This record gives sequence, structure tokens and C-alpha cells, in this order.
Amino acid sequence: MRYHRSSKVTWELVDERAVILDADGSTLTTLNVVGTLLWRDLDQPREAAELSQRLASHFPQIDPQQLESDADEFLHLLAGDGLVIAAAA
Repeated sequence: MRYHRSSKVTWELVDERAVILDADGSTLTTLNVVGTLLWRDLDQPREAAELSQRLASHFPQIDPQQLESDADEFLHLLAGDGLVIAAAA
């Protein structure tokens, strides 16, 4: 499944980390450097496999399957918080 940032959230970079305010304005989420790297790529719909390829260029020592699993989990966590949404088919 492809996901992209929700248009209902606001975010900015603070000290190289994405700080995201949810649509209700009630929850502030700060991503680590790796999460921020992926967040910035979610301006367009992307799958976990696409995001993991980006990570692989930064972390070649990590197993590609682990990177994809981690990217998939990251997307599901963000989707659960309403920060990303599934792209229309």
C-alpha cells in the first residue's frame, strides 16, 4: 500500500527533525533523524519498499528485508496516528 503525508497535518523541521502537529492540534510528534528522512519522502505516495531503498543508501550494512519491515511498521504507526493516509488506487 502506498502512503503520503496527510494534508491535514502541519509540520516543520527543528534541528533536522520533523515536528508534526496532528489535524486536531492536540498531539505533537517529533521524529528521529531516520524517521525524518522517510517523512520528507512522503510528499508523494510511496510504499515501504520504496522507502527502504532510500534507507539502504544510507545504511548499506543493514539487511534490506529488515529495512523494509521497519519502513512498513513506521508507515502503519503514522497511519494509526492519522499523520499519513493511504493513496487512492
